[in-house]
Amino acid sequence: MAVSDEYLAKMRRAVRRGDNPEVNEELKDIIEECRLDLSTVGVLKEKADDEADPLILGAVRCFVRWKFGLSNDDAAANREDYMQLRDEIRKKVGYCTSATG
Repeated sequence: MAVSDEYLAKMRRAVRRGDNPEVNEELKDIIEECRLDLSTVGVLKEKADDEADPLILGAVRCFVRWKFGLSNDDAAANREDYMQLRDEIRKKVGYCTSATG
């Protein structure tokens, strides 16, 4: 699924970057990587792609903060936050093909 301009703007704010074509392309790639990761652990594709869902938004935001940039002092904390959110999402029946946990 394509990344909307509004969603991309939210991710730029999350990593404190302005509108820049190179930054935008990198963020789009990271967002798609996150969506794929969520789908791989059982989150329904339509949920992983849902740009209006607050739980998915939170997970994607943490993932983007974790992956964006070469020197990120907060990467470990953002990775941990993402993994916790991903695990919580996986436990929700409405988000997955089957509930785990």
